Amino acid sequence: MHVRTSTHVMIAGSRYATREMLDYARRTVRRAHQLGWIILVGDNPKGVDMAVVQECRRLKTQVIVAGIANFPRNYGCKHGSYLKIARDLYRGSGGYLLDGYAVRDRWMVDMSQQSVFVWNGDSLGTLAGYEYAVQRGKAAHLINFDRSLQPHG
Repeated sequence: MHVRTSTHVMIAGSRYATREMLDYARRTVRRAHQLGWIILVGDNPKGVDMAVVQECRRLKTQVIVAGIANFPRNYGCKHGSYLKIARDLYRGSGGYLLDGYAVRDRWMVDMSQQSVFVWNGDSLGTLAGYEYAVQRGKAAHLINFDRSLQPHG
């Protein structure tokens, strides 16, 4: 008997992304596609999420777009799947409901074996997703494009 397994990779990042960040996200999609991995991505119509969805469309790669609305804000991929993530799946330590996008990001981390976070050095959501992935013991990669920390000259 041969058991077939699938690898899911979450690709997330800042909605305010530079061209360099978007190029990195697209290269990550291409590599995941070559490996036959399934991509998990959010439905933000800006930044890294949108670049990932566009590259998934172009390659017709296996993709699951996740969001909190009844339809994907970035129009998703016809050849992929869209999942609406219920907000009450995760709660804070005090029992309060988390923000819908934090819930979506946690769900994607929990459903993936690998995660790549393309970070502009400013986005608190991207950083929180990365920290959650590390906390969960996932293979997590924070790709930091913050230029403000580097010396000039």
